[in-house]
Amino acid sequence: MDINTFTQSRSDEWAQRGLSRQIRHFTSAQTPTANIDGRTLLQFATSDYLGLSTHPALLRAACEQGTALGVGSGGSRLTTGTSIHAALERELATFFGYPDAVFFASGYQCNVAVISALADPDVTFFSDEHNHASLIDGMRMQRHARTVVYPHRNYEVLDLLLRSRTTPHALIISDGVFSMSGATADLAALRALADTHDAWLLIDDAHGTGTVGETGRGVIEATQIKPDILISTASKALGVEGGMALCSANVAHFLKSQARGFVFSTSPSPLIVGAVREALAIIDREPERIDTLRAHIYQLHRGLGLTPPAIPTPIVRIPIGDEQRCMTISQHLMDNGIFVPAIRYPTVARNQAILRITITAHHTLDQINQLCATLTLACDKFSLPTS
Repeated sequence: MDINTFTQSRSDEWAQRGLSRQIRHFTSAQTPTANIDGRTLLQFATSDYLGLSTHPALLRAACEQGTALGVGSGGSRLTTGTSIHAALERELATFFGYPDAVFFASGYQCNVAVISALADPDVTFFSDEHNHASLIDGMRMQRHARTVVYPHRNYEVLDLLLRSRTTPHALIISDGVFSMSGATADLAALRALADTHDAWLLIDDAHGTGTVGETGRGVIEATQIKPDILISTASKALGVEGGMALCSANVAHFLKSQARGFVFSTSPSPLIVGAVREALAIIDREPERIDTLRAHIYQLHRGLGLTPPAIPTPIVRIPIGDEQRCMTISQHLMDNGIFVPAIRYPTVARNQAILRITITAHHTLDQINQLCATLTLACDKFSLPTS
């Protein structure tokens, strides 16, 4: 069998199970009203939670740095590819209240690189079963540390697992805001377990940065609890791209020397770095964006008859179950001018497909109400609950 026949067979199998993927073509910015596959649709799929990707100040900052330093960085940070990166890392450390920071080209690369660098035969990773794929892949790719998966947010089981560990060191790994449900980890419980069992704590707060906490510092601000390593991204509420590890100076030095995703990767473009620096400044300069986002989150929950969580996040999960049915609902919404993606295996477990709604500060109340009305009718039509 040649490779074309092999891949076609695998693709056909996925299509029969309702798992075939389609890449949507955007010919506009990631705004609430976007041009998708040649149609103007009201979209609730973007992670540009504060609407910063089109902010004039970010566009100016990117252009200015590109003009001054070029579009490309020229190489890895340890050879030629560093310019304003160190300044961004200092500003990230200040923003989140950590001694140091390391900036990577993407959040995925950051998670894989950090976890792989910390892997050692003397370390056991303890991972929430609903963690993001980049965390999971970081643990799968490394060959040294043992990985133990604990049930989602079940800290009693985690306590038992930590008690029975056989290695001197342990790293607890969890999302801060879980990307498919919008639920938040209990940082108080995780910090207490880490302290009790002499373990380290790593939190990936990609979806909490810019959306959670009074000033957008994420779950660490909402809970006033800091992990040993905080992972975040610039590709969501900051409106740009790139990943970041917030940590101590010792950990930062270690990562810059031994995290292969940092050592052997071309560093991010000066355009990106300049835009991320400006995004941090805008979050502090324009706090009303976070206020508006929070108001929109509450409006969405009211409109769907849902109870908002104690820590509101911009992700709302509508459970469907069957993959084909989920695709049918998503297509029904699209037929009515609204884009809400169907999330299926392998992003979520088999037969646990969901509609995943993301809300932004740039949506209007009328747009949110339109979504709620259309989705409620769709759920009635297909006999689906809204909670």
